[in-house]
Amino acid sequence: MALLAALIAQLQLKKEQLRRLTVCAVNLGNLDGDFSQNRSLLEEPELTAKTWKGMLADKFLEYRDVMAVQYDDISSVQLALSRQMLSEKIAQIKLEIMALESSIAAERTRLAAIRAGKD
Repeated sequence: MALLAALIAQLQLKKEQLRRLTVCAVNLGNLDGDFSQNRSLLEEPELTAKTWKGMLADKFLEYRDVMAVQYDDISSVQLALSRQMLSEKIAQIKLEIMALESSIAAERTRLAAIRAGKD
């Protein structure tokens, strides 16, 4: 009986982990879209030679270019990697849930057989 209770507790824990990871995956997908849409904000405000020039302007534009490269890296590489890792973890937990459900069913069958033998 203790084994069954432990298996059920593990199953509940895994289901909660799955729920949280699924919410995380949805939120990450939403943030990915927002992140991509906001890429254009790196170019604002537009600074022309008429509005700003000189060494500070050049340095600012260099920083802006570096930020654009880093922004693109986050958008194309890091977010994709995070989505992949989440998907893999979700798949792993689903397999663990299936295994636990199978173990629970087997334990219930075993306990029912023991009860039937006592009757």
